[in-house]
Amino acid sequence: MKYLVTSALPYANGPIHLGHLAGAYLPADVYVRYLRNMQREVIYVCGTDEHGVPITINAESRGIRPEDVVRENHEKIKLGFDLAEVSFDIFSGTHCDTQVELSQHFFNRLNENGYISVREVEQLYCEHDKMFLPDRYVEGICPICKTPGARGDQCDKCGNALNTLDLIEPKCKLCGETPVRKVSKHWFLDLDKFEKRLDDWLESKTDWKSNVKAFCKQWFERGLEPRGITRDLSWGVPVPLEEAEGKVLYVWFDAPIGYVSFTKQLFAQRGLPEDEWEKWWKGGDDVKLVHFIGKDNIVFHSIIWPAMLMGQNDGWKLPDEIPANEFLNLEGQKISTSKNWAIWVHDFLERFNPDSLRFYLATIAPETKDSDFSFKGYQDTNNGMLAAIYGNFVNRCLAFINKFFNGRIDGDVKYMPEDDDLWNEVNAELKTLLECYETFRVRDAAFHLMEIGRIANKYFDTMAPWALRKNDPARCNGVFIHCLNLIDKMATAMEPITPAASRKVKAMLGLPKVFDFTKIFDKNIESGIQLGKTEILFSMIDDDTIAAEKARLG
Repeated sequence: MKYLVTSALPYANGPIHLGHLAGAYLPADVYVRYLRNMQREVIYVCGTDEHGVPITINAESRGIRPEDVVRENHEKIKLGFDLAEVSFDIFSGTHCDTQVELSQHFFNRLNENGYISVREVEQLYCEHDKMFLPDRYVEGICPICKTPGARGDQCDKCGNALNTLDLIEPKCKLCGETPVRKVSKHWFLDLDKFEKRLDDWLESKTDWKSNVKAFCKQWFERGLEPRGITRDLSWGVPVPLEEAEGKVLYVWFDAPIGYVSFTKQLFAQRGLPEDEWEKWWKGGDDVKLVHFIGKDNIVFHSIIWPAMLMGQNDGWKLPDEIPANEFLNLEGQKISTSKNWAIWVHDFLERFNPDSLRFYLATIAPETKDSDFSFKGYQDTNNGMLAAIYGNFVNRCLAFINKFFNGRIDGDVKYMPEDDDLWNEVNAELKTLLECYETFRVRDAAFHLMEIGRIANKYFDTMAPWALRKNDPARCNGVFIHCLNLIDKMATAMEPITPAASRKVKAMLGLPKVFDFTKIFDKNIESGIQLGKTEILFSMIDDDTIAAEKARLG
């Protein structure tokens, strides 16, 4: 079995914040690292979503080109992922020739197979700027809550999705003039023609998360309708029809195709044959396709994207798993980038340990409901779990060996029956941990990792090696061999969540930086081991530091 893993494409109109990282990227990275450590064949593809109206508005407001906006934000987003150690095999972007080629291919196949229709659509048109106005180019009074400043697609005040034509007193965002109504021709994906196939396919996914199934059920209860896939814009993938000159494919249509184009780019970079990437996207049961997303992307990945794949009529792979997560709030409030109520990943990780952030986000992962990031919670997790349980066990063992044994365990070793009880307990936790990784349960994985740490600390305290050193040196050696094996196993087991710390621990043990889950139940350390240089894994975070971070918000 091969694994093709994707994360939702971050939109290149700004950097990523902690909500993004917690929802679609950290869980995917943990899963991918687990698969690699299980010695399974996996590729992890992602890149920035680089088309659409918000980017053109951003560019026009700043007097720069959309390309410049995309390039600037792609670098910020990539920096955030690099600092967070998200281990993509490729991180590309949708504004490229490969994306144009494949997006137009998808459109043409759907059109040839009878799944695209044409309609005359009434839209707002600005006579001053001589252009049809996409929804975000229009502002007016919300027809529902009567709040000024509502966008053509949504009112931020009441949260309702809007139709541009329903706005009261609409104005063009570019010039402030009142637009007029005009008719424009657009192309639609006939989702209704896929309703039965999609329904049957989704019904077969009995083990999918309930939030995904429930969201899809609402759409089928209303009945699927044709959905517009073209826009009157110059920025995007051109519609490959002569009669559609000046129109581009709607960003939601071309974005998921990025998963395919990035895969194709990856295999080209590796110098593999032209058709090699197709074996992953048309591999049938030989490939497991997993899309990690936030709940705002459920409809695109579980209904629209599968319909686009079905409509190719030539064996494209449908998603096997869509582990969609809920949202992450910040200090009890919804994250709002416009109000600066957000924590930007690339900025935060210039001051804090990436592993402590990854672990805290794992403990509060919004897997079944919205969760909340609090600085107090972050501080408590770093200090009370990573430093006090994991880091403390590593430090107290290695410091003792360095001080009293010059960093080396040598000589006779005595083991006792209670050692078997230790490993029975630890191995049970490891077995459960691997099941958590396999089934996308990052929160549970973090819990079981700390359980192993608690078991290890209890064993150390109970065995009291400081007394054994004088009274029973061989037994003291045995206890420390077990403790070093515990440290080794914890470093291996924690690698998907805390990769940097795991590499440090392996170096401190004088071992290769190898994390092989197929041998995780083996004991690799015996008498004769020479330790490497010891260093602190996790530093305490003080109250003043936390107060300074909270002061940055808003």
